[in-house]
Amino acid sequence: MVRRPLAKLDGEMPLAGLKAATVVDRDRWGVPWIRASSVHDMLVAQGYVTASDRLWQMDLLRRAAAGDLAEIFGPVALAQDRERRALGLGEAARAAAEALSPDNRAIIDDYARGVNLYIETHRWNLPLEFRLMRYRPRPWTATDTMLVTGYMYEMLTSTWKEELDRAWVTSRVGPKRAKELFAVDSPYDHILAGATTPPASLPAEANLAPGANSQANAPAELSFFPTGLKPGSGRRSAWLDAQALLGALPSQIGAVLGSNNFVVSGSLTASGKPLLANDTHLPLSVPCIWYIDHLTAPGWNVEGFSIPGVPLVIIGHNDHIAWGFTDDLADVQDLYVETFNPNSPHEYRYNGKWVDATVRHETIPVHGHHPVTVDVDVTRHGPVVYREGNTGYALEWTALEPGGMGFAFPLIGRAQNWPQFLDVMREIRGPAQNTVYADVDGNIGFVVAGRISIRKKGDGTVPVPGDTGAYGWTGHIPFDQLPQLFNPPGGIIATANGRIVGPGYKYWFTDRWAPPYRTARIYQLLQGRKDLQPSDFDAIQSDVVSLPDRFLAQQMLAAAAKHPPSDREARQLVLRLKGWDGRAVADSVETSFLHYARRALLEDMLKPYLGDQTNKYDWWRNVVFVNNVLRKRPGEWLPHGYADYGQLLAAAADQSVARMRQVWGPREDDWRWGRVNSLELQHPLALRGPLRWLLNVGPVGHDGSSYTINATRGGFGPAMRFVADLGNFDNSLMELTPGESGQYGSPYYRNEFARWVSGHGIHASFSPEAETKARKHELILEAAPSR
Repeated sequence: MVRRPLAKLDGEMPLAGLKAATVVDRDRWGVPWIRASSVHDMLVAQGYVTASDRLWQMDLLRRAAAGDLAEIFGPVALAQDRERRALGLGEAARAAAEALSPDNRAIIDDYARGVNLYIETHRWNLPLEFRLMRYRPRPWTATDTMLVTGYMYEMLTSTWKEELDRAWVTSRVGPKRAKELFAVDSPYDHILAGATTPPASLPAEANLAPGANSQANAPAELSFFPTGLKPGSGRRSAWLDAQALLGALPSQIGAVLGSNNFVVSGSLTASGKPLLANDTHLPLSVPCIWYIDHLTAPGWNVEGFSIPGVPLVIIGHNDHIAWGFTDDLADVQDLYVETFNPNSPHEYRYNGKWVDATVRHETIPVHGHHPVTVDVDVTRHGPVVYREGNTGYALEWTALEPGGMGFAFPLIGRAQNWPQFLDVMREIRGPAQNTVYADVDGNIGFVVAGRISIRKKGDGTVPVPGDTGAYGWTGHIPFDQLPQLFNPPGGIIATANGRIVGPGYKYWFTDRWAPPYRTARIYQLLQGRKDLQPSDFDAIQSDVVSLPDRFLAQQMLAAAAKHPPSDREARQLVLRLKGWDGRAVADSVETSFLHYARRALLEDMLKPYLGDQTNKYDWWRNVVFVNNVLRKRPGEWLPHGYADYGQLLAAAADQSVARMRQVWGPREDDWRWGRVNSLELQHPLALRGPLRWLLNVGPVGHDGSSYTINATRGGFGPAMRFVADLGNFDNSLMELTPGESGQYGSPYYRNEFARWVSGHGIHASFSPEAETKARKHELILEAAPSR
């Protein structure tokens, strides 16, 4: 069950459908280099090789997007399947597959042929998960590739549930306070387009000693500890856990998403050529959402990160250019409040009349039970995704528009220069991304690409009336008017999901920016350098200095001079903040102390308005709100019973220690950040029971927090890291979280984890000479007659 399904790594093997022999070399990390004499053969081989490592993951991704999980997990997956069916990603994926150009359809079909060859030749030796769950995968199709694309689209753009919460919070606190809660401005923002004033210097509290921490935990010193020390580990069943884990991915992505990308010109590097870095922070699991490939065929020589189920490479480099993405958080989902007829449940009111909704009938197969039928009402605005009595909330989303999902990201790999790169970016539909660029000629650039809505009225941050034509979309921001930079003065471009457009930008983008501290820290570490090397970029990606923690530490120290905490241990911890370096390392009790103190501050300020539902204010920039309040000390946010903010800070210190005792016990040693911020890469079938010890990776006490460049928190973190050296691509670095293979028993299942935790980048050979030298395995796929 474990060994027979493993990928064949050496020797020769016939593969039907190839036109000529194709070589698959692998290095000691299991990364494949596929060399083919035609693009067709390259794609067939990529599909086959990816399936040999990740087939069950691919099947799970398409099922999660389509709403087909109950077919294998049973009734516990029905809630998620109903939500996916309501969204209509399956229908959108089918339409997108049918609308593909002949060339793009051929690319996907060739890849699918390789996947299906693996399924056919391993029907009796399928990966472990299929054997445990006693089912076989259906053939892979172009629709499945578009479903995987849709899954990522939802994970990176879903905001509709937050809009419901925001409307509720606004109704409780009022418009004025809501404006301050959902803060837009911060002195740490770094605007790339539409700035109305020159960039300001960072506040004094940000002036830390330069230098990034990259090796706080060497591989031999990883602080693994028993999972029994983690609270809340009890689960009801493996199947329910798998459903809960999958269901959480789209809705929780906003919690600590922390992708970074940055690029510098050759004027700042030792080689005189640009350096580019990217680390996408996504839900962490086994296996990783990314897969590393090197693909070579006539017209193609590209290395980087693909998504299992999607051909070619999404992030990476070729012979001439390198590129990377972060989510720009553009608001591309709007909710419309629809009033339904109590006497005719599929009629809704529009312009004073009852009109018929389109009813989409969905049938969900359920393992061990009869199929479940779901009727989805679709209004003129979109599918109804939530309903309270006669009130429904219809979703307008760019992914569901005609042509909303395309196939452009994988085509970046054939661009050779900036104009060709822009030609590809112009065709990207979504999810919209911040894209950094560099080329071997010394150019660097930045562009936002993707469909971003233009609204008739309002900004889409809360649900709007759907019964008139006053609200709605009129189109998308033209590509040439999206933010764009090319060879900017200073030679640095960096994004980290933070605010990129200022008040001078013509169009509404979003106000749902990530906190600006990671972006500020990246610029802080890059500015003034003239000798940057790939190892420096690797170190920056692993930096764990928390600028907002540093600020809060200074505020608490100043407050304690007049209002010392009443708890003895709280007083001692406040004193230890003096001279603290602000680094969120696993051994730091200070980081845990500040984490719980900030939560206490928020709850004390919000409870008078939100009561016990302060969790509904789960806002990306809540730390910006806290810092703005502590900086300005407005009377209207000081809770009743406190004379000043010094008393509030002292109370937060006491509450922080009380909370740590309650959750982690009385011993200070158990309050270390590595306990609070423990990380376990979980396999969907292994959240409990004996499989947990076999299939999961970790737990490990991990450095980093939501506010550090190495943003790791609550099961989210850098799912990959990438550094491209445009002076010599053989010096580039690429790594995943656990490893290339998703098959337990493979030597490449978890072999990268120690390097990833410790921040040691892995060299990614590119030239034929370097690839040959790095080769550990060689598999020759021989052309064979098609069946």
